[in-house]
Amino acid sequence: MSVPQHIAGTFLIHADASFLNGAGLGEGENRNVTIPKTLKDQKNEVPYVSSQSWKRWLRTTLIEETGWPASELKADKQSDKGSTSKISGALDPITYPEDDLFGYMRAQEGQGKRPKSTEEAVEEEEFGEEDVPKKSTKTKALVRTSPFMASLLVSLRKSGWKGRDEGFVHLKEGTPLPYTTEFYTTHLQGIFCLAHHRVGVFENAGDRIELDETAAARYLADTKLTRKGSTYEIADAAASRRERSGQLLKALALLRGGAKQAAFGTDVSPKLLILAGLKCGNPIFNHLFEEQNSTGLIFRKDLFLEILSDYADRIVTPVCIGVRTDYIANQEEIRALQGEHKLKRGTVQILVSTPREAAETVAGYL
Repeated sequence: MSVPQHIAGTFLIHADASFLNGAGLGEGENRNVTIPKTLKDQKNEVPYVSSQSWKRWLRTTLIEETGWPASELKADKQSDKGSTSKISGALDPITYPEDDLFGYMRAQEGQGKRPKSTEEAVEEEEFGEEDVPKKSTKTKALVRTSPFMASLLVSLRKSGWKGRDEGFVHLKEGTPLPYTTEFYTTHLQGIFCLAHHRVGVFENAGDRIELDETAAARYLADTKLTRKGSTYEIADAAASRRERSGQLLKALALLRGGAKQAAFGTDVSPKLLILAGLKCGNPIFNHLFEEQNSTGLIFRKDLFLEILSDYADRIVTPVCIGVRTDYIANQEEIRALQGEHKLKRGTVQILVSTPREAAETVAGYL
């Protein structure tokens, strides 16, 4: 099998009596109620966790698991009133692998515009702006789009998920102060796609660059970076790419984090994880689960096999399914998928194990 260009996957979190991502206080009569983030799904209001939130869990888990240096956020600029107006991390994907995997942006004054020299400013004042020849150099935008694409974590349960916790702060003197938190019991599904071929590769073309040019020159001199035209690549690229992408997948299987853990402690590590390496960047493992009132959580095996049949010629690793025992009502159908499947566009191998083993197996093919 060839090295995959992309890793596509989906996973489920069992959010049992949980509050993982808050939306602040409710409205009207619920002004004293802390509510989770929700969205409208036709007539139903369903809870979700933003991709920004759970990707932050993943970044933190990744740093804790690997011991890699953390790209700490810092204030880049303050407003006239003294509040922070611009922030950034280290903006260094060579030393900080999380910058490489999750991307970054440096918002800079005059971005996209050419800064004027002192001489030009004087000339414009003296002769008029229209009479001074223009130069082509512009302030370049430093932007690295994340190789790791992620969806929201959205509830599979559309109704009957809501609970309320009535709490009190007891004072030494006076009456207790009441407070209310709305929480949910559901399964949260997310999908992701990692552009593995982009890890450790940076494009500096035109007015939008992925690698700071001063840092690039320093790393070229230190032989930590190579260059071909406008493309920079980290030294020992294949090994570095394998380590960084592989560690990200392994961290996903051990995911931890979430809001209000002291009050609603929730294990957010995936209870079911499906992933595979592909030659294309399609996040193919969509809508594979549904919750039925009579039977519980169901894996849609027929849809899964239909997807594999369509993409068999683009799947370049085994399709790995990691699932906790007794988590899915039709788990025996999942376990029966183990083995090779001859499909319309090729043969696909399916391996069934635990979530952590599934992540480690795909990481081994990078």
